[in-house]
Parts: sequence; C-alpha cells; structure tokens
Amino acid sequence: MMMNFTGKLLIAPPGIKGSFWQKSVLFITENHQRGSMGLALNKSSKSTLADFTQQFNIDLGVEGMVYVGGPVNPKALTILHSSEWSCQNTMRINEFYSLSSHNQLLQQLALGDRPKFWRVFLGLCAWNPGQLESEVKGTHPHQHNSSWLVATPSYKSVFSIDGNDQWTLGIESSSQEFVHSIFS
Repeated sequence: MMMNFTGKLLIAPPGIKGSFWQKSVLFITENHQRGSMGLALNKSSKSTLADFTQQFNIDLGVEGMVYVGGPVNPKALTILHSSEWSCQNTMRINEFYSLSSHNQLLQQLALGDRPKFWRVFLGLCAWNPGQLESEVKGTHPHQHNSSWLVATPSYKSVFSIDGNDQWTLGIESSSQEFVHSIFS
C-alpha cells in the first residue's frame, strides 16, 4: 500500500549536507501513483516580493520574499496558501492548504484579493512514481540514515517562519509526532 504524503511536511535529517536539500522543509502538494510534487518552504531567493513584482509593474503592498520552491521548472510561479481563498486556477490540497497559479495571479493579489496566509514560489520539487516513498522509507537505493522526516504542518510552520528556524521547528514537530505515535 502506498503511503500518502499529500499535505505533509518532509524535513531533511541533519545528515544531509552540501546540497539544495540540506536543512530543507518540503510541503508535499501531490503524491499519487503518477509521482509526487512539492515545494521547498524555507529556501528564500535573493528577491523580495517588491523587487520581483516590480519587473511586472505591480506593487503587492506587502513585505516578504520570493521562495525557491525547488530545482524543477524554476520560472513557474505558484502560491501556497490557506484554503479559504481561491482563484481561477486553484488546486485544493486539503481543507487547510491550496496551491494557485495563473497569468493574472500577481495582479489579483495586488488588488487586495488574496488569502489570509500565503507564500510565493518559483520552481518546485518533483519525484518519479515510488521515488518519494523510497526516500522516506530509506529503501534501496536510498539510505535509512538520510530518509526524510515527516510532520503535520501548521500555519505557523508553513507561513510564519523560514530558514533554519523552519527546519528546527520541523525537526521538533516530527520528533514529537513520532514519540506520540509510540506512546498512544
């Protein structure tokens, strides 16, 4: 039976060094028999939202960064957001989170039509069928000591912090959930 990681966080273990994946926190947006996709939550680009949207003559009127969602399709613009909002091209991940992308997305956000919680990404992460499950389980060719940790996201862990703080919170959440699963 296939594990379903849709809507979950995957946290890189401390042993992962020297690559994009080091101290990564991923939000899995799709996980099915055709493969998996997700976004790296804590990989901030060097571009602020203001700098990024200025190239399109758009002012969002909010502070923040554009995040590198992953190494695949680095020009693909998406927003991960709370599910109370949607636009013409929104994929509902679960009751709490959705993913949106369309040509007029930045203009819509600039007009104040936006979700309560959101983050802008360029690029994404992708896995072939069965690859993500193998990485989490640590089965060949992957190793158990470098397998992803799994945690349930909260709005705080997804939208309110980033960088190493987000990774540390992910490690703590995964550890607490693991301990709870043993003793309950």
